Amino acid sequence: MGIKKLALSSLVTLSVAFGGILGAASANTADGQATIALVGARLIDGHGGVPIENAVVLIAGDKILSVGTVDTLAVQDGIKVINVNGMTILPGLWESHGHLFHVGEGDPNHFPGAFAAQSKEVMAAVAKINLMSGITSFRDTGGPLKEQVELRQDIEAGRLPGPRLYLSGPIIRQGKPSPGWENCSGASCVGPYVSNAKEARSAVDHILNSGANQIKVYGFWDLDLLTEVVKAAHARGVGVDADVRHVRAYLTAVEAGVDRLHHVFFADPLVDYSDEELRIMIRGVKPAASGPFANILRGPYILPTVQMREAYVRARNYPEMLDHPQFKAQYSESVYNHIRETWEHPGSIPWGVGADQRVPIAKEKLRRFIEFGGRDQIVAGTDAGSPLNVHSPLTREMRNLHEAGLTAMEVIQSATLRAAEMQGVSDVVGSVKAGKYADLVIVDGDPLQDMSVVEHRIVLIIKNGEVFQPEKNFQENNH
Repeated sequence: MGIKKLALSSLVTLSVAFGGILGAASANTADGQATIALVGARLIDGHGGVPIENAVVLIAGDKILSVGTVDTLAVQDGIKVINVNGMTILPGLWESHGHLFHVGEGDPNHFPGAFAAQSKEVMAAVAKINLMSGITSFRDTGGPLKEQVELRQDIEAGRLPGPRLYLSGPIIRQGKPSPGWENCSGASCVGPYVSNAKEARSAVDHILNSGANQIKVYGFWDLDLLTEVVKAAHARGVGVDADVRHVRAYLTAVEAGVDRLHHVFFADPLVDYSDEELRIMIRGVKPAASGPFANILRGPYILPTVQMREAYVRARNYPEMLDHPQFKAQYSESVYNHIRETWEHPGSIPWGVGADQRVPIAKEKLRRFIEFGGRDQIVAGTDAGSPLNVHSPLTREMRNLHEAGLTAMEVIQSATLRAAEMQGVSDVVGSVKAGKYADLVIVDGDPLQDMSVVEHRIVLIIKNGEVFQPEKNFQENNH
């Protein structure tokens, strides 16, 4: 799959065209000289307020220099101007639950070992796909940490295109200890199993010392042991993510102080939650007021990941999607052929059994959660790369959140500022504000009236001040 990193001369309108419109305010500050000006669009900055009409966003290098309007902010001579009249500027999107070394294959337990030799190429392709989908920040929630750290370094150095990467590394589980896991490398590594407080603290420290940004746990946990994992992570200033598959595991995680809960509306898939269980989900037990594990004195952040199961229904009902030439071009021939082979009988993949029944129930639980007051906790994430869930399904998940009861503005925040707050990096990314990194998406239309424009009509992506343009029909091919 190709990617277009635009030469600005190919898409800019010279600032002379705006000379009779812009006011006299200077675009220069002590922080630097503007190099790019986005002029004329509606701006939804991520903070949830009234959009700014006829906005001007000045970019200096990799940072946002100034934000204003055509009446208040001048564009100096020599600055490259991108005319975005009639469009909408958004903060760059976040995928808050994805997997770089999974591509939607039907056998995720087998794939990493079978394609270990191609791990860097596969993950680089996935990173590119996500960037081209408007995703400028990506949270990997379990993967080969050494190779992912190297990919992050390549992206940060500009050698490869991709989003900002926030990594979990190996997933910590409860059980019989797994000696030697610290020294393994490659995609075949299995995360540590721990059985006491000392092992829990050691595992957390090793993972964070190896370059991870957060800790991921999975499984049915004893409260005391899970609390030790959380305490060790919080002592290092990072949050803890947990996959839960049963309401009891969820309640244990809430009591232990876990910060981010994934897949919760698929726990106990064929039963509803009681009012008391919803109350605990929303209010939490030990709400925090500061740090990357805070949520405005609420319970943990919630990542519904409806797309995780919805992908099964979609793939089974539309097998033709895998024949699209754009999808085929994204990976090597051997990886593509492997995906096709493992998709031959999508109804037989264990994780997808009962998806037709589970998805409507999960959506109803999500709707009730929002009605009960949990709307401020919801963050958009998809489990991208899980079986049949090809990169990138984020905008479909945003549509699910909207249909469940979040306003369009809240949906945008769930995939921008709230995700950055959850990660503890909202001081540098997540909204369109002077001083933050220039991570932006320009869409053709108004997502507050029609959320589908984010899904199908991304015009430009700006990440770290660099301008990219999706290939023609890329959005349609992936959605």
